[in-house]
Amino acid sequence: MSNKLACATKESKELYKIRLTSSLECSRYLIAQGLSFRGHDESSTSFNKGNFLEMIDWYKDSNEEVRNAFDRGGKNCQMTCSDIQKELAKCCAEEVTEVIMGELGDKKFSVLIDESRDISVKEQMAVMLRLVFVFWFHLFISRSP
Repeated sequence: MSNKLACATKESKELYKIRLTSSLECSRYLIAQGLSFRGHDESSTSFNKGNFLEMIDWYKDSNEEVRNAFDRGGKNCQMTCSDIQKELAKCCAEEVTEVIMGELGDKKFSVLIDESRDISVKEQMAVMLRLVFVFWFHLFISRSP
């Protein structure tokens, strides 16, 4: 009896891993493209459920293993609800921040932030990070006559 339980648990972990990986890959793509995740009507009868859910459906249609994982997984663990979408985006943002901070180290940098509002009163913000490489500056000074 315990062997069957262990097999089912191992199988459910594998299905969960596939669902999580698929959701994360779709999230990474949408973030990289600067696209929104959610739509106005995310019900199962909607013609356009939003970018994230539509991309998950496309991924399920193009990959049998992913379709199997979503179809056979528990309905309470689909990795597609709005809270999961927000959490995946937050995790991606934390990873990017960690990489940027790792590259910065103890180097000097400046941040320039520009905000503008267009005619439809939508705000856009641009963030520019500028590094100052002290090594190159010292190299330049030592070569000057």
